[in-house]
Amino acid sequence: MSVLSFRSSKSNCRQSTKPSPESPVSAESSFSSSRIAQTQRIDDTFHLSPQRKAEMLALMQNTEHQVVTSMMGDPETRTLWKFRMCKKGISYFVDDSVAKGLTRFCCVGHTNAPVSDIMEMFMVSNTEKLLKNVRIMYRNVKEAKILSVLQPATRSNPKRSVYIRYASFETPTPMKGRDICVCVCTNIINMADGSTVGYCLWDSVDIPECPDRFDSDNIIRSRMWHSGFFFRNSGKANDVTKVCYIIGVEIKGIAPELTGRLYMTIFGGNCRRVCQYYRKKLDPETFKNRSEWTPKNAAKTCGECKRGFNPLVKKHNCASCGDVVCSRCYFMEQVSVPGAVVTRARICRGCLIHTGMLGFRLQAIVVRNSGSGVSDLLRDDSTSTSSCSL
Repeated sequence: MSVLSFRSSKSNCRQSTKPSPESPVSAESSFSSSRIAQTQRIDDTFHLSPQRKAEMLALMQNTEHQVVTSMMGDPETRTLWKFRMCKKGISYFVDDSVAKGLTRFCCVGHTNAPVSDIMEMFMVSNTEKLLKNVRIMYRNVKEAKILSVLQPATRSNPKRSVYIRYASFETPTPMKGRDICVCVCTNIINMADGSTVGYCLWDSVDIPECPDRFDSDNIIRSRMWHSGFFFRNSGKANDVTKVCYIIGVEIKGIAPELTGRLYMTIFGGNCRRVCQYYRKKLDPETFKNRSEWTPKNAAKTCGECKRGFNPLVKKHNCASCGDVVCSRCYFMEQVSVPGAVVTRARICRGCLIHTGMLGFRLQAIVVRNSGSGVSDLLRDDSTSTSSCSL
């Protein structure tokens, strides 16, 4: 479906020529005090007429069908994603099949939580909870609200819903503020192979109840199409959940490729925050007291790989068991410390195996572009892999 199908008939040259670097990640600046009386009002909630509701549901059904088919359909219908880069544990892929002036890419990461737990972030909730959930992804969000619920979740299908969401974001001076109005659909699918797939997809919409605020507040309306999150867990013991964040935006200007790379990095940061929020964190209460750690000068070999130490080999203590290991045999892991929120500590492979967390590290992989691209980002076993540093 073309992104143009979601636009109002009234054109706005300023709006269409300045797409936001991110719908959610770009953001709304503070209201100008000189314009406070002219501020456009965004309705808290509203109800669409049966006809408009049916049209909106049909649009989202079409979007849902196209995006789900492109990610989970037959090999002939799936999007051919091409690997672009890997940075801080997030792999980036691009879709070169989109029309000129449009950019579509996917940020891929991993986390420990089951799909059903992550999907709670995207379900219909009150304004306070919604704002809290949106802030997990976007640090600069200023306002978030659900404007209308078109299809509420039911007891028989608690993760299936369709609703309209508005959000605004702060941007550094002198950038103009950003906001977004999208129609969202959510669902969870239990696959025949035992895996679970969840998704939250959205497209920008123009509705009178959520007017453009450029003239009144100097806020640019961001537009996204065929965007959203996909989550997949194989259902196997200690398996991690793959997180795919799909972004479709318009990019115009003098250097669209450079702008596109900037967009990828920003949205990749949003994907990484979701992954980190749901990652399993070690409890320092289970750690061995520092006084009981093995002295570094007493260790002759690495406690994990048994590699012999020499004056040029650096030694490290595992913060959990206190054993001395080499630089190859530890990972920097997140630790929940009361009063310090989350910090990082060196944890050896043995302790990660004991806690069931080594699988996350081993499955934090990136698909390299072999020239033919990748047609199935949701499945690890469909691609060749190499490690991506976290």
